[in-house]
Amino acid sequence: MNLERKKKAQQVGLLGRFMAKLPSSCPLLYPLYLAARLDTKEETYASSLWPREFDGFKIAYVSDIHYGSLLGEKRVRELADRVNALHADIVLLGGDYGEHSDGALEFFQLKPGFRANIAVLGSFGNHDRTLPEENVDRIARAMRQDGVIPVLNDAYMLQRNGKKIAFASTDDFYNGTPKLEKVARLCEKADFTIFFPHNPDILPETQKMPRGLFYQLAICGHTHGGQVAVCGKAIKSSSMYRNRYLSGWFREAGADILVSNGVGTSGLPVRLGARAQINVLTMKTKA
Repeated sequence: MNLERKKKAQQVGLLGRFMAKLPSSCPLLYPLYLAARLDTKEETYASSLWPREFDGFKIAYVSDIHYGSLLGEKRVRELADRVNALHADIVLLGGDYGEHSDGALEFFQLKPGFRANIAVLGSFGNHDRTLPEENVDRIARAMRQDGVIPVLNDAYMLQRNGKKIAFASTDDFYNGTPKLEKVARLCEKADFTIFFPHNPDILPETQKMPRGLFYQLAICGHTHGGQVAVCGKAIKSSSMYRNRYLSGWFREAGADILVSNGVGTSGLPVRLGARAQINVLTMKTKA
């Protein structure tokens, strides 16, 4: 586990805290104004591999909330209400709940109350896996107390009429201990696997696995769509692959990949060229 990196939890500086006090409702302060707007991006995902027994299945994906000095409790409550109004079958929480692991713990202690028809599942991001190390267990307990199932090097399986779909995630790629082989074994009997690790930078590692990919669809966050992006390129990228997984849809090694812009911001409460978003997928079986 990369403890050296984990010690470097990104803190919001004085400038970020000052900017967070400025009115985000004023369009003249456009980067701040845009950061406080939240889109719901609804799409249909059709695949011949998706089991017909789950046709019409609805998934909501919410990532990179970054609760703390830049996004407070009021917006967390509003976010949960908005997600719950979608009446999704599964809600996937994609990690980075706070500015650091203490903030992630505080986020779930608020009991935001995300709800879904079947289950709310949560992965862990790099900000959630900062020191102290014991916070990972505390966060997992707080998640369960709020009705969220933590998926940490694990898979959640659903079955209908003999067909199985899996929702799988590893620990964070940068600050955790991802166990890809373990997760792949857990998904062996699934007819379709949705892999939702926080960071898309782990995806090239899955492409090197000797038995090939264990998933058909990956949904990730982490990049914030660049947060400040010009002409489709991030001014400062959080990915080691720069703009390879910036935002939106990609296809690699036979799998589809969706990278969300996420909800909150990091460092400064600004966005440009990368609107905050909740992603909603209605899953369809393609003839």
